[in-house]
Amino acid sequence: MPTRSSNRTDSNNHDSREYWNKRAARFTRVATSAYESWLLELLALEEADTVLDMGCATGTLAVPLAKRGHRVHACDFAQAMLTILDERTAQERLPISSHLLAWDDDWEAAGLGENSVDVAFASRSLVADGVQAHVTKLDRAARSKAAVVVSASALPSCDPRLLNYLGRAARRPRIVRDVERALSAMGRVPFSATTRTFRPMRFPSFDEARADLRRLAGPEPFTAREQRLFDAYAADHVARVPRSETDDASSEYWTLDYRLPVTWTFIGWRTDGDQWGEVR
Repeated sequence: MPTRSSNRTDSNNHDSREYWNKRAARFTRVATSAYESWLLELLALEEADTVLDMGCATGTLAVPLAKRGHRVHACDFAQAMLTILDERTAQERLPISSHLLAWDDDWEAAGLGENSVDVAFASRSLVADGVQAHVTKLDRAARSKAAVVVSASALPSCDPRLLNYLGRAARRPRIVRDVERALSAMGRVPFSATTRTFRPMRFPSFDEARADLRRLAGPEPFTAREQRLFDAYAADHVARVPRSETDDASSEYWTLDYRLPVTWTFIGWRTDGDQWGEVR
């Protein structure tokens, strides 16, 4: 998840602390999906490696890494996320230290300065602003290697199909290029790989599903025409899944009637002068 500076408080902004604090209660996932398996394989950690997980959320990756025996420094700017992680850490007695930390905060003061861990990574939490400075922080903290996973497609911050319906243009992200340029300036040699996931769209009410869909149209206010189009689009494409059709048959939920694919790019690099090795 994004970890912007702490002064962002807009609850409708995907980069804001308030937005992620509100999502914390429903965010916890077990790390058994294809994405987590893909990323852990690419990281290819050594047995005794200590790890910095920047944008850890409720422990999607920190928990399985800790269960493998790694000491994990789990960082996030949303206290609600860390509260849930701390509960999981205590219950399972895991070697995880949580840090309320944003990209723009003082990592040195948090004990995560130069060569503080073996491996530092940010999974889907690096934002477009300040890429050079943030990549430098990961590089500085890591004794052996560092990595980021960033979006190579317009999603998850927007829905191209909805934008096209509204007559708006979907801007493709430039963050992959920006990370590669930052590494080139630092003299680092990147290793890249890609995968695709689907944005989760499952909500307990129509209003929450509609609100999330509105965020996917971008932060700019709607014109009167766009509002009418959006209302019609939401009515047509936000669907209720009845209790009898849910996987646990216990409650209904609301979702989009189409899937939103996201292409992710893993970019890893060595910080110790070696080359990124073959994936084990």
